Amino acid sequence: MPASEGSLKEETGSRARIIDAAIELFGAKGVDRTSLRELTAQASVNVALVNYHFGSKEGLAEAVFETLASQINTERALALETLLQQEGAASVRLDEIVKIFMRPYFDPASRRSGALLAQMILRHRLAPTPGTNRIIQEHFDPMASCFIDAMAQACPSVDRKEFYWRYAFMVSSIVLTITDSSSVNRLARLSNGQADATDMARMAASLCRFLVGALQAPSST
Repeated sequence: MPASEGSLKEETGSRARIIDAAIELFGAKGVDRTSLRELTAQASVNVALVNYHFGSKEGLAEAVFETLASQINTERALALETLLQQEGAASVRLDEIVKIFMRPYFDPASRRSGALLAQMILRHRLAPTPGTNRIIQEHFDPMASCFIDAMAQACPSVDRKEFYWRYAFMVSSIVLTITDSSSVNRLARLSNGQADATDMARMAASLCRFLVGALQAPSST
């Protein structure tokens, strides 16, 4: 193998290892509480490679955001397309659409990456950058349009323009809910343990009922 080809393969491999390590550590500790030393140890690389590939820790965070956004939103859009093809757009129930949208945040197979994606969305909301704005436009907006179209078809009695608002409210509800699901979550404290965000199945069911009710509520005239 030529040296240049081997070098390129190693560069690609080190970049992937850094992103994998960042997903694991950012998901467990958060971006701000994860040090570059921990990242480089986890990925078995030196700090220079982080700077080489991403420019900075913030650049790495944006790369993680884009990786998760691309993967999760592609899967979500495909799942929605499959549902619409199987059942016919006019026959799909609103709760089926909402469950597909929620799935990455609550399914055990994707829960960790989904929770990290929610953190990244919240970071973007609080401190948007040109990079995160681009990620939202490229990886979230097309998926959002698909879900808005599907929800409007499932609820023809609601003015279609309402679903732009209601989609935004749905995303905000999910993101704020899923980012407070630690063992010391506020919900458990407020309810004296009667409702606990660590009970993911119960939280998902309750959140889905809330969202479906809100999405299909009559719009004002």
